[in-house]
Amino acid sequence: MDGVQPMTTGPRRGRPPAGGREQILKASLEVLRERGIARLTTREVAERAGVSEGSVFYHFGDRFGLLRAVFEGSLTPLLKLSVAGVAAADVRTTLENFSDAVQGFLATGLDVLLAAHGDAELREGTAAFLAEQDYGPHRGIRIIGDYLATQQAAGSVRADVDPRVVAYLIVSDALSRTMQPKLLAHAKGVPTRKAFFDSIMAMLST
Repeated sequence: MDGVQPMTTGPRRGRPPAGGREQILKASLEVLRERGIARLTTREVAERAGVSEGSVFYHFGDRFGLLRAVFEGSLTPLLKLSVAGVAAADVRTTLENFSDAVQGFLATGLDVLLAAHGDAELREGTAAFLAEQDYGPHRGIRIIGDYLATQQAAGSVRADVDPRVVAYLIVSDALSRTMQPKLLAHAKGVPTRKAFFDSIMAMLST
């Protein structure tokens, strides 16, 4: 592959070539979405970012280091997902806001996750990173499930509803709404957002 050099284990010495790290990451994500992981090269990324190819090597070591940085950076917003960040005065709006936040993350993160599975080396690194950071749908299920359990204790949600099951439905819906158009190029069978949350609230109403 163009411009592949051995990965280094520590920061490079000396002044970095012209060009910033964030511009390179942004360009990498653009190329990844447009051309796929197999056709992403350090040369094309450098041209897209308007920097020297040496800047890519300085900041990331090699192509794999660059891809790993794009992947990890795309997943970082998961750490910021919380009910506190989307809380509203009522349960429905809070759930809708959380769903929007999950879909917002997946709009970028899903592209990178799918791309990672097309590269054997990156796929192995991805699995290790996910396990180490405890990333996955279970994070969202836990967050919204805990919120619903709190609302249940306060009497705002029916006592006979399992909060984790409802949380699973909300996260699964967000995943389906984002993934289906990417994989199948259509959204057939996906209910409207209003219909979905109407049904969720019918389940939760006391």
